Amino acid sequence: MVNSKRIIVLTSWCLCLFLVACTTERKIFVNQPIPANLLISCQPNLPPNPMTFGDSLTYNEHLLHIIEKCNADKQAIREINETDSN
Repeated sequence: MVNSKRIIVLTSWCLCLFLVACTTERKIFVNQPIPANLLISCQPNLPPNPMTFGDSLTYNEHLLHIIEKCNADKQAIREINETDSN
């Protein structure tokens, strides 16, 4: 009984070694270019028609913040893309 358990454990252990064995295959990573549609600057949408002056100020501030963040991200992507291509 004990001997059969030992054989099962050793066999399972050997099979596990086959699953995690070392390989001689090398992985080669290739830099992919960033798609051009990600590099286009953000354009704001038109505001909705029924809007008060106060709503307009809030809406404009919100839009400018989003556009600045988007354009900063895109500029960073452009810089990364330029350094990768050089």
